[in-house]
Amino acid sequence: MKKFGTIMLGVLFVLCLAAGAYAITAEIPSDTQAAVAKGATQITISGEIRTRGELQGNTADFDSDIGDSYAAYDQRVRLAIDAKVTPNLIGRIHLETVNNDLDSASQDLYVWGNNRSYARGRYPYGNQKGTSLNILEAWIQYSGTGLFGVNSGLKVGHQPIKLGNGLFLDHSKYGDDAIVFFVEPAKDFYLAALTAKWRESCTDCDYSLATGTRRSDDSDAYVILGSYKFDKSVVSGDVTYINDQQQFLGAAGGTYLWNFALRGNFNIEPVIIRFDFDYQTGSARNVGGTNTDIDLTGMAGVLGVDFKIDPVLLTLEGAYGTGDKRTSERKNEAFITSLGADQHFTYVYEYRTVNACGNQYGGLCNTWYAKLGGSYDWSKEVASWLSVYYLGANKSLVEGQSKTIGWEVDAKVEWKIEKNLKYWVEGGYLFAGDFWEHGPNNTKDGAYALRHGLQLNF
Repeated sequence: MKKFGTIMLGVLFVLCLAAGAYAITAEIPSDTQAAVAKGATQITISGEIRTRGELQGNTADFDSDIGDSYAAYDQRVRLAIDAKVTPNLIGRIHLETVNNDLDSASQDLYVWGNNRSYARGRYPYGNQKGTSLNILEAWIQYSGTGLFGVNSGLKVGHQPIKLGNGLFLDHSKYGDDAIVFFVEPAKDFYLAALTAKWRESCTDCDYSLATGTRRSDDSDAYVILGSYKFDKSVVSGDVTYINDQQQFLGAAGGTYLWNFALRGNFNIEPVIIRFDFDYQTGSARNVGGTNTDIDLTGMAGVLGVDFKIDPVLLTLEGAYGTGDKRTSERKNEAFITSLGADQHFTYVYEYRTVNACGNQYGGLCNTWYAKLGGSYDWSKEVASWLSVYYLGANKSLVEGQSKTIGWEVDAKVEWKIEKNLKYWVEGGYLFAGDFWEHGPNNTKDGAYALRHGLQLNF
């Protein structure tokens, strides 16, 4: 079956390229209008149905002699209801599918054939329910000019949170329980403050027989951010403080992390220059219960230049994230990230394999890269992307380990079949470097992944 899946992916890839040359957009009806509920509340229903098939090879161990290939289809369904009660008061409820494997980082989808079968008879397989739905978003937002004479507001509930380009914090995949206050004191000037609850108590924390209480183990985030637009450019920044009372780095005395970020996006047509720099400081106290405190001193940055002359966009980009020297028990210099199970830069490295800090979806921790990329719009319906990366680790994980992660080539072709309906093929190949010779099998065979998908938005 894996061979059949591989053949089908290859056939669909060829069909996609062939179809792109003859793509014709069909006539479509006018946009759907929002419904009006009792009390003149405007209700808008939207959603998404997405089906994908993916093939992976050597992403688990970089060893072609071990059968670790993966081939499967998955599906995601989203349904959102937006209620505009008044011009100043809106709310949203957003549902999406959930993976039955609660330990999976990709809990927004289900794998075809991986659910319980309800078929009966001599062959009791198939006849499966799709899956259940979870709450992705549930928030209320009130805004107006009555409080300060300028536009301001409050957004409360479960909502996506992402800071800048998401180098340090990107919880937009599943969201956080948060309270956000925002104000626009002047045109194009935006300020916001938020607090998010990441963990609230647990059942296995230290328990005091004397007081009959459990020691606090909460994890909270506090953020202040601002942005200013001028002409076609924008500068922004934020300060984040994380107060984790126990879990992270095994700090029995708590972990206290500060992240300072500064960003800029300067549009000087036809050139766009952009940067994002994050610096971290803080400490993890009483690590492992040994009265040892660890200083946290990570940093990361991205600098990119985009040059666009329609229908071509060229990109030159460099990124850097610190790793830990491992020479001191009282300092951790690795860039700390808190991200979703999404593609952050390359398609194979870090997204389908672990990164140089040993974490999948771990971002720029102990990683640097140089990228040359480009995109080309073949027509209004067909677009393509191609990127080449050279990747390296900043610090070796073990003595004698090479810092060469390797070269990666990523490509994508997307075809807009109809309005709100698209089909795409994407994938990448990592020409593994000597860094991986210190992996589980001391091998450095290339790793690859190929995926195609069909998505309807409404």
